[in-house]
Amino acid sequence: MRIQNTVLSSAVAFSFVLLLQPGSGPLAQDVAAAARANRANHAKTESEKADSAWYSPTRVTLRAQEQGTSAVMIYEISGNQDLKITMNTTENGKQQTGEIMLINGQRQWMLAKNLPLEKGYEIDALDVPVLSLKLVLELLRAAVPGGPSQIKEKTTFNVHEEIRSIAVNTASASGGLEAPWSLQATIEPTAADQSSFELTAKHMETMHVSGTWQKEATPLAFSDEMPLDGWQILGIGPIKTTNGNETILDYGAQISNKHPKTLGELRKVATK
Repeated sequence: MRIQNTVLSSAVAFSFVLLLQPGSGPLAQDVAAAARANRANHAKTESEKADSAWYSPTRVTLRAQEQGTSAVMIYEISGNQDLKITMNTTENGKQQTGEIMLINGQRQWMLAKNLPLEKGYEIDALDVPVLSLKLVLELLRAAVPGGPSQIKEKTTFNVHEEIRSIAVNTASASGGLEAPWSLQATIEPTAADQSSFELTAKHMETMHVSGTWQKEATPLAFSDEMPLDGWQILGIGPIKTTNGNETILDYGAQISNKHPKTLGELRKVATK
């Protein structure tokens, strides 16, 4: 499935992703479908990522609301690029909280707590919120390419792009915002190295998301002593499966047969 347009929406449990396809109305997808994106052919898209100051936060909060459902996603990024995402959703008065972590050690690991993981598509639970974060950071970059230090007071920026699409990717999924698109971004410095924002992006439909961006002077660190009780542990990497005589190579996350008790022990494990 080719992702034609990815926008943020709280209508999907534990996700801000809503797919919009040309010629159709909004098509709310489940987490698995949202992350089964086309992984190639980005020749018609352009994206500037790591060279923007927007791409070095230590904490980002995203908030969205749609049709009686609200969602808040909190991203915490450590100095060694470990990532923790806390997802809080409220739908029909029912509150849910899920957590997911990306851990770097001898290999990459995914930890999940209170999150439904579909067998064979476990990586989707990580890909979807990461794609959502990357899209927001790209929109902030589009509004203020020089980064948050360029903003001295609350300012509204209007961007109209007719040619260049926005592409966001992980190792196993991709998405973005197809041209033509427009953006209204209101950004306000609220403290040293911290800004609040309101983003409204339009392609064929409209996306609205608010949040905060922060870069703390002292990088976050997730303690090696953190217990792993209650966390599902999955190894991330290439996956080879067979279907009859066909061999299928993929990239994803699989439940590990290792049972480390702490985060420090997990970092030292080199195999699934």
